[in-house]
This record gives sequence, structure tokens and C-alpha cells, in this order.
Amino acid sequence: MCNIKGILVIPDKLNDIYAFDSIISLEKEIYVKSIHTLDMSSVSFIEPYSMTNLLLIARRYLKNTGNRLKLTQIPLPIHQYLTRMNFFKYPVFDEPEPLDSKKMLSRSTLSKRILEITEIPNLERESVRVISQAVSLFRRRGAYILKHWFCPDTVNYFVTVISEVCQNVFEHSMDSGFLALQTYTYNRENVVRLVIADSGIGIEESFSAEQKRTYGTGSALIKNALTAPISGKREFGYGLCRVNSIIKEMKGNLFIRSDRSSVAFVYNKGYSDNAYSFLKDDLEPFSGTQISISLYG
Repeated sequence: MCNIKGILVIPDKLNDIYAFDSIISLEKEIYVKSIHTLDMSSVSFIEPYSMTNLLLIARRYLKNTGNRLKLTQIPLPIHQYLTRMNFFKYPVFDEPEPLDSKKMLSRSTLSKRILEITEIPNLERESVRVISQAVSLFRRRGAYILKHWFCPDTVNYFVTVISEVCQNVFEHSMDSGFLALQTYTYNRENVVRLVIADSGIGIEESFSAEQKRTYGTGSALIKNALTAPISGKREFGYGLCRVNSIIKEMKGNLFIRSDRSSVAFVYNKGYSDNAYSFLKDDLEPFSGTQISISLYG
């Protein structure tokens, strides 16, 4: 909703990957109504997927208009969290007045249950270096991040997932992306969420016209990329298929949104070896590919 000219009040929909579609549907209002400020006063909680995709919205706005969006009326806990996650490190928003050092969240050992937002470049050499650094940091913090799921295999699984999905950014998207990871408690449930998102060409566009015709819808193509070794770049591509196998082994959730389509595979609800899957098409368009991987416990 927009109560004052040029200001868009962000609804309290940053707490869940599915609720974030409400924010995507508002993106076009930013341009149609000449919005320059996002009012965050209604936001009570923000999780990594929503936070990362807010950055993508602001980055697109800067690219399209040459101006930065402004955030205002940020509740203190949200401001503390965004600052801790290095959200304002990337100059796509007009940064609000910095927090007083006494109000910043600690960076002690007890707060190492995160991987701060990291930009994944779209150039191979730079991207390999950044991915290597992210993997090394994750290994150092793995015992904290995966406290409720910890075992050596889980750490190695996450290392593989981070490497595979981040590699897709520079191989397929033709754009840079962002990575973020955090363990948190929501509705009395422990959650670890890894997010890797970009504003690139999207999954459908990375495949050939023949492949797109074969699978018909965007969600069907994404589902097949997750369940069979198909690739838009290599003849035998195992990236997303391998990632899906790992999420299945960990009994987690995998969500992919690309342009107008999304696929969710749910393995953690006591189902059999087969995923409980949700496929959607004709969604509000959102450039690129956004991937969320979650464990619950």
C-alpha cells in the first residue's frame, strides 16, 4: 500500500519465502507510482530469502533509474539484523542513519550461526575465489550453524550445495548474485536457511528452445532439472539434480523460483522417499533465479 506520495509501506510479509510473493507483486508499483522510499515500520521479522531479494529489487531499481531506493522507519531489531548481515554493505539503498555502536548485534562466537550476505560475481575467476572463501567460512562456523542437525556429513553436504548453486550464478545467469545463510528460531521451530539468488536470465532462458518445448511449462523444466541430469550449459549437467539428492538425504526443503515459475520439494514432513512437490506457473514475473534450502528441527 502507498499512503504518502513516493512512499511504499512494506507489509509484514518478509517472514516467509511464499509470503514474499506479496512483495514481488508490489515491485511494479515502485515504477508506476514513482516510489523512492520503502517504509519498513510494519515489518516484524525478516528471513534470509526476503532480505536477499530486497537487495535484488533495489539493485534493479538503481540500474533502471540511476537512483537508490531509501529505507525508512526501520524497527530497531530489523535494523540490527540487517546491519549484522552486511545488508548495507552493498550500495543499492540510501543507507539510513547508522546504528549507535552500543545497539549493534554482537559478532562474538555466539553470533556465528550465519553467513553474512556475500556477492557472487558473474566472472568465473572472481566467483571461484568468493565461493572458496564462503565455503571456508562455513566450515569454520558449521558447528554453530548446524547445532541442531550437526554431523560431519551435513557439513559436507552444505559445502557441496553452496559450491554447486553458486557456480550456476556465473555459469548460467549472466549476472552476479547474493548468498546468505542463517540459523534462527521462528514459531518455536529451529530453521537453517541457505539462500542463493540472482537477477539474471532465469532457468528457462538458460536452456535451448528445444528443451523448453519438451518440458512445456517453466515449473516442469525446473522440476526435471532437479530430478534428471539435464543442463543448459553442459551435455551432462548434474548441478541441480545433485543438490536435490542432497536435500532429500537431509530431509530438508528446496524451493526454486525463476521468472514466472516456482517449484518446491518438501522432504521433512515424514513423507516417504518421494518429495511432496508444489509446482506453480504464471506467477508475478521476477527476474533471475532464487533458491532457498531449509532444514527444520
